[in-house]
Amino acid sequence: MKKLWALCCLLLPLCTFSAQADEAKKGHRTIAVQVKMAQNLTPVDAELWTLYVYAAKPNTRLPLANFKGKLSQLPTEVLLDESMYLLPHLTLKHTEEVVIVAKASKSKNPHQKSNEDLIGYSGPLSFSSGDKLATSIVIDRHDVAK
Repeated sequence: MKKLWALCCLLLPLCTFSAQADEAKKGHRTIAVQVKMAQNLTPVDAELWTLYVYAAKPNTRLPLANFKGKLSQLPTEVLLDESMYLLPHLTLKHTEEVVIVAKASKSKNPHQKSNEDLIGYSGPLSFSSGDKLATSIVIDRHDVAK
C-alpha cells in the first residue's frame, strides 16, 4: 500500500502539469479583422469619425471584444482578443459563435445611433475550428436608427 501511495504522489504533479499544458494549448482566442469602407460611402470628413469594431454573439450588439479607432485609418487590420472585453463575464472565451461588426460614427458614444452612422457585418464565425479566426468586413450601409 505504501508503494501505491508513493507512486500516486509521484504521478500527481505530472498529471497536473499535463492538464495545465493542455489548457495552455487551447490558447487565447483572437480574431483578425480586415476592415474596409465602401468608396461611395466614405465621408469627406472621415478624420472626425470614430471607428468601432467589435465581436458579439449573433443577433446581439453587446460587445465581447471591442476596438476603437479613427475611420480615416481605413483600410486597416484589427486584432480582437479575449482581453478586449467590456464586462468580465462577457468575453470571447465565453461563446462559441460570434459575428464581427464594424461601425463608423460621428458620435463619440458607441451606443448612440444616428441615420448618418455606417456599418458592416461579417457572417457567423465559430471557434469550434480553433482559437484563431480571421475575417474581412466592408462598411457598406447606413445603420438604421431605432
